[in-house]
Amino acid sequence: MNQCEILDIFRDETICQYLDVISQIHMLTKHYLLIAEELSEEGVAFLQPLKEHRDAYDHLMRVFYLPTRFSSSDSDISGGFNCKDYITKNVEKAVGHEYRAFFDTADWLTFICRRAIRKELSMRSVRQAYIDNYGDKKFQLVRDKINNVPFEIAKYRTEKDIGKGSSPLTDVQSYKNTIDMLLEIYQQVMEITFI
Repeated sequence: MNQCEILDIFRDETICQYLDVISQIHMLTKHYLLIAEELSEEGVAFLQPLKEHRDAYDHLMRVFYLPTRFSSSDSDISGGFNCKDYITKNVEKAVGHEYRAFFDTADWLTFICRRAIRKELSMRSVRQAYIDNYGDKKFQLVRDKINNVPFEIAKYRTEKDIGKGSSPLTDVQSYKNTIDMLLEIYQQVMEITFI
């Protein structure tokens, strides 16, 4: 077994789908993790998503370590070790770690945004400036959204299940929509705060 043979196995349709999911979730997580780090007033990095990224990377590196672990004449490979199954399982595990990294990041970022929005809009002058800029209906809508977000997030967390059979991207996309909505509100509120 050599690296080229491993890359040939990576052409398997199932493995390609897993790698596509990993890359999409990873890049979304990275994007939101960087935003969260910037918005965190304390400048704190949240370690849990980074741990999940490390664990995903570890599963992928196990795959590329196979040539070192087994030479092509090694009796373990001919004795029933199935490299394709091993690779598939490790890539699948990497998907799970990336999935958890996204959810951990999303939880942290939504908390930061909600806290900041609530803090700013609790001040009468900011609240009035928001209403003056966007209208009372928009303010009421934002207030309702902010009050409803914890329940949406609880639903995402309750339904989060990497083993349920549907693509993890479906869950990620739903949560992403909530994050984007919160970030839009956050930006509007902060623009008013610094006028």
